[in-house]
Amino acid sequence: MRVERRGETDAFAVGSLCPDPDAGPDAPCTVDSIFDLASLTKLATTALVLSFVREAILDLAMPLRELVRDFRGGRKDDVTLRHVLTHTAGLTWWLPLWREVKTIEEAAWRAAQEPLAQDIGTFRYSDLGYIMLTQALAEVGAAPYGKLVRERVLGPVEAQHCAYGPLRKEWCVATERDDEWRKKRLRGEVHDENAFAMGGVAGHAGLFGTAADAAAIARVYRDGAVIGNELARDARSELVRDDNVRRGLGLALRAPREAMVGRYMSLDTYGHTGFTGTSLWIDPAIDLTVIILTNRVYFGRKNDDEMYKFRIAVHEAVSKPFAEAV
Repeated sequence: MRVERRGETDAFAVGSLCPDPDAGPDAPCTVDSIFDLASLTKLATTALVLSFVREAILDLAMPLRELVRDFRGGRKDDVTLRHVLTHTAGLTWWLPLWREVKTIEEAAWRAAQEPLAQDIGTFRYSDLGYIMLTQALAEVGAAPYGKLVRERVLGPVEAQHCAYGPLRKEWCVATERDDEWRKKRLRGEVHDENAFAMGGVAGHAGLFGTAADAAAIARVYRDGAVIGNELARDARSELVRDDNVRRGLGLALRAPREAMVGRYMSLDTYGHTGFTGTSLWIDPAIDLTVIILTNRVYFGRKNDDEMYKFRIAVHEAVSKPFAEAV
């Protein structure tokens, strides 16, 4: 866990990297341990998109079909890049692409073939848009996707240890035992099946990093690093509201009710979560950044309620003193 406020930082770690003897040597978890960041990867992908927008290479209003040639026909022609970043493109939320594909190109093509699942403009969180962007942005940048993310995002913000896997096991916190496909405890290779099928490099998942790396990525949206202040303001502004969901460009905004950031972080709070148990939230009202990296899938995936309660408890404990002092 890492907390930043007014230029000061505090961090601590508990637990161990991997009690499972089948997945390499165990060791105490430290503040420098490397976690599978899961969907926090999308923050780096969004930053890459917005860096191209800042340079007028891309435009948020451009049709997605101009970037993804296979995504076209009917209502698909009306889907824009902005729709993808706000999860209002009408896309199916997820597909088991790992059963069919072996490369980034195959995954992007297969995702592009899927019919729209709901009306454009309706919020539905989806990995598919970010999967298609993996191939599209590599073409825009004329370089492999992982290299673009490193050169245009991770390097400039000094996310020193953040990288796509596979990584050495002893550096990493283990995730789930995959008994269905890979037949082993996952450690140093991406947990997300679709990202793994794409070679470990994807726009929706795949990055590994420390809490300090996640804090470095937060600078994009908090301080305007890489994308500039104007686009950073746009990214953290409410562009979509659907019942208890608020979204910006690539960012989740604090829910109006029963927010996982608890009662004391303001409505201006923004951030993202990851399936493996990672999260990053920033409250500009009290100048507070909270990064929680856990491995909630180590014993399996059926602990959503417990993780939700844990996140609330941690965020409230951290934010309450600062909120009450305002």
